[in-house]
Amino acid sequence: MKSLRLRLAVGIAVILAAVCANASGHLTVGGVQEGPGGEIEALTEGQFYIDGTASSARVFTFSNGTRFLYFIPMIHQAEPAFYEAVAGEVKRLKAQGSDLFYEFIDFEAATLADKRRIRAMYGLIPTPAFYAQNASDDFIGQDNAMFLGFPGGRDVNVDLSPAELADAYENLVGPLDISDENLTTPIEEFVMPTADVTQLTSVTIDQRNGHLARVINEAQSSVIVLYGAAHGAGTMKNLLALDPHWRREN
Repeated sequence: MKSLRLRLAVGIAVILAAVCANASGHLTVGGVQEGPGGEIEALTEGQFYIDGTASSARVFTFSNGTRFLYFIPMIHQAEPAFYEAVAGEVKRLKAQGSDLFYEFIDFEAATLADKRRIRAMYGLIPTPAFYAQNASDDFIGQDNAMFLGFPGGRDVNVDLSPAELADAYENLVGPLDISDENLTTPIEEFVMPTADVTQLTSVTIDQRNGHLARVINEAQSSVIVLYGAAHGAGTMKNLLALDPHWRREN
């Protein structure tokens, strides 16, 4: 049973981390290739896909005529060289004055009640430590510390809190069922989720895309966005709806 639970936990983590498609583009000055071309309306989730290898690192560059947006698709587990390439690109762009907006739901700082709500949704608490412990031999878990503190613009965690994520689910579907298993099992262990799995994409991806687009729209400077690859196309379409001046800089 413990082995089955571990496989289920790792499987769910892979689903949470999974994101789509690759293609080649020209290299930026910093050495990270520009993502596949195409206007915002035509971009697909697949075009933002990365597989975690060093060569898959890429940046998508956009402008609304007054500032730039550099979207760098991320993945929770990757080769060290992938994260080193991303860090180099962040350093280069921050030196030009861009702010860094990054993805990080701080599950470890959540209350026990909110951790149980998250576990009701996903079966586990998807912390950086979990991804690091379950990475394959050649991969490591993402550590945001690699990307923070470079000279230039600000570093801003623009993601939802665990409470906001659980609230978003409950506002959409209704109260989460906290099972007896969830109440009695140590919080770091896997339990069977009780959430409606058909609604998790709407909360985990779609609603966070809308939130991210609003934050970018309200920003005053150029921004670098480090977010999961599954958020790329959806966020940009949300942003275009808020400001139709955004265009791809191919």
